[in-house]
Amino acid sequence: MFEKLPGQRLLLYYCSFTCIYFPCILLLLKFNENIYNIGKYQSIPILLVLIFAELIKLIFHWIYNEQSLYLKIDSRLLSKSRKPWSRTLKEVIKFTVLTILISLIYYIIIVLFGAPLSSHREETTMLSITLTTLTFIAPCLHLGVDTTLGLLSKLNAKNDNIIVDAICLNIKLTLLGCWLGAIVIPLDWDRPWQEWPISCIIGSFFGYMIAHFITFIKVIPIKKYFKSNTKLHR
Repeated sequence: MFEKLPGQRLLLYYCSFTCIYFPCILLLLKFNENIYNIGKYQSIPILLVLIFAELIKLIFHWIYNEQSLYLKIDSRLLSKSRKPWSRTLKEVIKFTVLTILISLIYYIIIVLFGAPLSSHREETTMLSITLTTLTFIAPCLHLGVDTTLGLLSKLNAKNDNIIVDAICLNIKLTLLGCWLGAIVIPLDWDRPWQEWPISCIIGSFFGYMIAHFITFIKVIPIKKYFKSNTKLHR
């Protein structure tokens, strides 16, 4: 009754989990007064928590056994028993190299958009690492390296898989949130959160969270319940 498209229920659990844990992380940063250190290397554990949370999402896939959905997304995502160790090692090396390259690309793009070149290297590096974590590492855990790389190169391309579409929306709104966060930096409000790149990182976090909330609203079966109730009353 509920799952009209393949993976719709799985996507609902993904988004529900993110909509719960992500605000908790932001509130924890706020109440512990660590939000102003978010552009420093000491905030790397926050990104590790995000990656760990994305790994927890994979449990939902194992529980509901939707392997056919992932085989459609990436034919390389076969069971580990079928993968030789050499092929797994190649995938790990490819993932590591691409992660470093994408971080460098983000760093260059951020500098081209106006970030200080001779100073605030730590802050700019943290912003590039944050964007890499949200737009590459997290999607790789669900789609694989090749599919994620294809999404980053063709964000406007239409996909037939709702999970791929949802992750594409995550990437778009993460980058949009980062860009919108930069707007407040030059304003003369003299707020501590206007320091580079706090607002950009917070904006990317909010973009990532809002993308999951939008997908959650799309897949939640409220509309079906309303339609079924109206039919019963008729």
